[in-house]
Amino acid sequence: MLKTLRHFLFFSFLGITFLFAQNETSEEKIAQNETPEFEGKQEDPDMDALKKWIRQKRLVTVKEIGGDLSLSGEVRAEMQAIREIRNGVKQRGPHSLSGKPDYAFDIEANIMLDYRAERTWASIKVEFDNDMGQVSGTTNRITLERAYFGGRMIDGNTVTFDGEIGRRFLGNIFDSKIEFASLFDGLLLKFSKASDAMGDFYINGGAFIINDIQRHFGFVAEMGMLNIGNTGLYSKYSIVDWKEHKYPHGALWNRYNYIISQVILGYQFTVSPANRLVKFYAAALYNHAAKKIALSDFKKANQGYYAGVSVGQVRKRGDWAFDLNYQYVMPQAIPDFDVGGIKRGNAMGVGFFTENLNGTGAEITRREDAVGSCNYHGFSFEFLYALSNNLTWQNSFQWSRNQTHRVGPNFKYRMYEMEFIYAF
Repeated sequence: MLKTLRHFLFFSFLGITFLFAQNETSEEKIAQNETPEFEGKQEDPDMDALKKWIRQKRLVTVKEIGGDLSLSGEVRAEMQAIREIRNGVKQRGPHSLSGKPDYAFDIEANIMLDYRAERTWASIKVEFDNDMGQVSGTTNRITLERAYFGGRMIDGNTVTFDGEIGRRFLGNIFDSKIEFASLFDGLLLKFSKASDAMGDFYINGGAFIINDIQRHFGFVAEMGMLNIGNTGLYSKYSIVDWKEHKYPHGALWNRYNYIISQVILGYQFTVSPANRLVKFYAAALYNHAAKKIALSDFKKANQGYYAGVSVGQVRKRGDWAFDLNYQYVMPQAIPDFDVGGIKRGNAMGVGFFTENLNGTGAEITRREDAVGSCNYHGFSFEFLYALSNNLTWQNSFQWSRNQTHRVGPNFKYRMYEMEFIYAF
């Protein structure tokens, strides 16, 4: 079933991309009253056409082509107080082995550009996230966090079907408190069906690039039912496939040996007369591909859970909201690069299968040395308050300990973060 899903998503990716390319070429030729020419070398004519198209677009205003263009941004000032102990030794602050601060200050600016026409759209987000400080500060950390475009292929009264190509984080599409922290660079297909009696059904799925040099692609899908029977109940199921069978057995093979299912159940309602939104939720996660290996004490340590409550929404001055949840994540539940929960600090950046968290370095062979981003349980609390219509104040606290002391070093981690966010 999983192999069939991978093939379906992969060929959908190729088909939709080819269809978009054919439509774009045909429309351009019709507009220029030209017939397609394919004689000789094709690269140069294609590049000339692209350059000409870009030059023409610079001279056309949004007023002339229609649609809605929005420019927005954020400026953030952030302070973190982090305490991390590994086997009784302090990991942050002056004279620590990691050289990382226990009190960190960041300045961040985000620029968002969104355009929407009748049945197409595009979205861009550029992030500038730098450390503060005359000596410790940085000025060059720039990230293209979001860049994608899409179109609506079916636009019915109760049914819609969209396609999008580009970049964003998995967590911007798929729901989880403990996974989906890495990038989604690929094709996304979205289907939704609304029903007054049954609720709103949707399914989002796509293929994304992990390593184009190795021709390694990932596949992910999520389906859900919202507001079931007009009761406020909802449920979601997601599956993500990171595996690549071409890799030789060892650290690299283990790094991507993950096929993860997650089930979420929740209930939300509005409390009167304050009109306050309240949501209860719980989720379970399971890595189907996990093996009994020495680093996991020859057991399948491949499960994760979380449960919590959130109250409120922030839209204008005086609004507030908070979220409190508990997380429990075993060592083999999620790949190191995709953990989106509390984690465990890991200031030294040691991986579970390799010396470095990014997958480089020598292979780890003793379970006493395996660290990674999983193997924790703990609490996360966030509180957000709107000081004005533009300025919000965010506080978050995280606390975690080892899920099991039989694997890796003993970690004690806690982090408090305060952040002021000015949005415009």
